[in-house]
Amino acid sequence: MNGLLSRVAPAVLRHLDAYREVVGADARDAAAMMAGRMLAILLAAAAAMISALMVCAWILALAWDGPWRAWTAAGLALAFAVASVGIAWPLLRRRPEKPSTLFSRVRRELNRDRDLLERVLATGTGDGHAAG
Repeated sequence: MNGLLSRVAPAVLRHLDAYREVVGADARDAAAMMAGRMLAILLAAAAAMISALMVCAWILALAWDGPWRAWTAAGLALAFAVASVGIAWPLLRRRPEKPSTLFSRVRRELNRDRDLLERVLATGTGDGHAAG
């Protein structure tokens, strides 16, 4: 048993080190993808908010001296409420989970290792697969 552990331990450590490299690469890719998307979303949201405020100010300025100014403000409030529900609805409803693209390399390597372990345990032999 001691001899087997001394032969297997370096291979297991190399395998774990390869997994560390794959996880690091996947984490860097995920962080870069998420950072770029979040920046674009924040900039778009800020621009949309400023645009919406300017349109509301323009509409209220047009209706200010008329008898409909209170109804105009109420209509704008209702329009924003409907828009916010419309935007949030797809995010809040339950839908079937779609496969994630994050950490796909790690998932692929884990599946390959699981298949290899199942073959090794079933037949007693393996082909020496290493992550990476």
